[in-house]
Amino acid sequence: MSSTKTRFYEIDFLRFLSAFFVVVFHYTFTASVENFSPVANFEAVRYFSKYAYMGINFFFLISGFVIFMSVSNGSAKKFLISRFTRLFPAYWFALLVTSVATVYLGGEVFDINWVRFIANITMINELFGQKPIESAYWTLFIELKFYLLIYVLLLLGLMKYYQHIIAIVLVGSLAALFSPLGISSEPFLHIFPHWSGYFAAGSALYLVKRDGPSLYRVSLVVLSYLFILKQSTLFGELMTGWLNYEFRADVIVVLNSAFFFFFCAIAFMENNILRKKWCLHLGVLTYPLYLIHQHLGYMLFNQFGTEDNIGYLVVGMIVVMLVIAYFMHTQVEKRLAPLFKTFGQKILRVSN
Repeated sequence: MSSTKTRFYEIDFLRFLSAFFVVVFHYTFTASVENFSPVANFEAVRYFSKYAYMGINFFFLISGFVIFMSVSNGSAKKFLISRFTRLFPAYWFALLVTSVATVYLGGEVFDINWVRFIANITMINELFGQKPIESAYWTLFIELKFYLLIYVLLLLGLMKYYQHIIAIVLVGSLAALFSPLGISSEPFLHIFPHWSGYFAAGSALYLVKRDGPSLYRVSLVVLSYLFILKQSTLFGELMTGWLNYEFRADVIVVLNSAFFFFFCAIAFMENNILRKKWCLHLGVLTYPLYLIHQHLGYMLFNQFGTEDNIGYLVVGMIVVMLVIAYFMHTQVEKRLAPLFKTFGQKILRVSN
């Protein structure tokens, strides 16, 4: 929704906040813990910044809200075109920049080859057995699966059953988390059961915002919260095992609850909490920032970072990445979106 009357500036703010959390997590925690950039060693900061990974959880929750909002009156083909136009211009630009940087700055830590690059162009590289060139891109494959589900529902005319579909997804996801599937599935590859519930939860909150609360819809919100509590604590346990760092369940519950309840306030309150256009300006930076920041930042840390300057370098790198994200939005996304839309319409023979 693009008009000032219908745009939710709070969502723009939360999107940017989620992306910023992910950047902080990557720069101050995974950079050294996973040996991408050992010089970025912030032992004192890690205790707090390790929880910033939950920005990913928030992303998926927001995505469920926003996508359901965008498809309320759309066709399957128009939805497909809108996602293609939204995702690929910035993605291809970031992929090219990161790939070139990897060739010249990757050293022994980062590698690339033509097969991997070509597979990544499709954004479904995992289907070809190729890892993402940028580690953060694993979430894009999860998003694509969610979009595919929405496309199929639109194509089959099943969106009229949306409330029941959301309920089925929430119940199924929550039940699966209590089963062996909760710890045996690959969270970085499969949408179910770890991430499907977040998309459903965001969709449920949008229904409350659009149609108002009812017993059924409020029940979906309660079920969403139960799913989030279970998934976030279980995933924290998995993270503890993977990274050999303790992720405390009480901290995870508090942070996820705070975010979820703020989101609930957006959904249940008749008037918007924020009506500030600066939220919109931050929101448009979210996707480009997420795409460009991780490996490029690591490689520059490895090139220029020392024990004495790494703190300043991280702060400066965040600023640089925000500038690049602004360039990507204004010069790549805004300029190429009309071309991509026209191309998609011609391929699918869809009129305006």
